[in-house]
Amino acid sequence: MVVTPAVGVPQEGVCAVARPVRLEAVLIGHDRRIALNPPAVLSCSTAAAIAAWIREDLVPLADATGSPLVSITVADSYSCRPRNRLAGAKPSAHGNGLAFDLGAMELADKRILTMQSDSLTPAARQLLKASACERFGTVLGQGSDGYHEDHLHVDLIPRRPGRAICQWTLPRDSKG
Repeated sequence: MVVTPAVGVPQEGVCAVARPVRLEAVLIGHDRRIALNPPAVLSCSTAAAIAAWIREDLVPLADATGSPLVSITVADSYSCRPRNRLAGAKPSAHGNGLAFDLGAMELADKRILTMQSDSLTPAARQLLKASACERFGTVLGQGSDGYHEDHLHVDLIPRRPGRAICQWTLPRDSKG
């Protein structure tokens, strides 16, 4: 991973982040890097989990389209706010650096893969959902709650075994 310390992020209080970092890129081998735009501000452990997901699952998924993944748009990372930005709601996992919102993925041939378009095949959507739900305690995508229609939310909120949340309604032809 390419990380730098995240300056100005509280390390105590409601929106505290343990070991905050800015995840700027994920290194793939010696000569390839996947840029994150803008860099994601996360806890160090969440940054490591996101980097592993990108390296082990998103890169092969994109490569299977015939063009390598070059960058990822970060829809959101650290943000001290309530869930879904609703006043009075519980604090969001974003406020503790435990959440990452995957926006678009740009390929070397300039194609853009998004959650909303047909740019992701049904098989790719199914693989993406399966990988996210296997790795993270919370996965929220299209059809989950109306707040995650254009991006994929993943987080590492600690949950009891068997209590993970995986809510992403795939199109019927995705068999998910």
